[in-house]
Amino acid sequence: MSAQTSEQHREQHRVPLRTGGGGLRGAVAAEWTKLFSLRSTWYFLCTAAAVMGMTAACVGAVTHDPGASAADPATLATVYGVEFIVAALAMLSVAGEYATGSITTTLQCVPDRARLLIAKSLTVGAVAFAAGIVLAVIGVVAGASAMDESTSDLAQVAGQVFGIAVHLMLMSVLTIGLAAIVRSSAGAITVLFVLLLIVPTILQSIPLDFLTNLAQFLPQAAGTQFLTGEADLYGPAAGLLLLAAWVAASLTLATVIMGRRDA
Repeated sequence: MSAQTSEQHREQHRVPLRTGGGGLRGAVAAEWTKLFSLRSTWYFLCTAAAVMGMTAACVGAVTHDPGASAADPATLATVYGVEFIVAALAMLSVAGEYATGSITTTLQCVPDRARLLIAKSLTVGAVAFAAGIVLAVIGVVAGASAMDESTSDLAQVAGQVFGIAVHLMLMSVLTIGLAAIVRSSAGAITVLFVLLLIVPTILQSIPLDFLTNLAQFLPQAAGTQFLTGEADLYGPAAGLLLLAAWVAASLTLATVIMGRRDA
């Protein structure tokens, strides 16, 4: 048999390569696999559940308002207690790769920086939203059980549970952008802590109306407006939009910076 005939024979029986699975869908699948193949993911989620349950129970035990909603102990103080835990999980999905050097492999597989950040945001955001639902339910049950009396308006409770989940989702995606900019775990958590707590405190302590009003437009204040549903500043809808704008700005800046530097 000639060499040409042998080559034709191999071409006829060659199995075609599969080229599917790439693009955004493949990137999301890869991020999902990486996220849930780490034990730290489950450690963070279990810690957040424990903190939510204990904090909501403590808040419920000291709540003496007979007209309080069953979901009240699961808002604000308790959410702020777990948002940094969920943010730490989001931070590690980016900064952890820089620490181990695996970001080089990630960028070789997904060279498009925007696609990579979108895939991480969709994956971690979905996990944070689902975890937020579970955490909020744990907070409601623990808080209501510790309260002497409480109302149980199902629509109000469901709204607060959904609001907590959305809040944690947006905070986690905001953290992904910050982590991609800073590229270190300690740096990302520090920047997030300063942005959410230190800067608003400093601005509100300075006796200048301009700076005090400026603090009301930072992410934590926007999240508070969204969670409480109060309209004393700009209302929950504007608070949600403002928080989403911070998230979009964080991801946009991260995409630009990642595109201008090497891994």
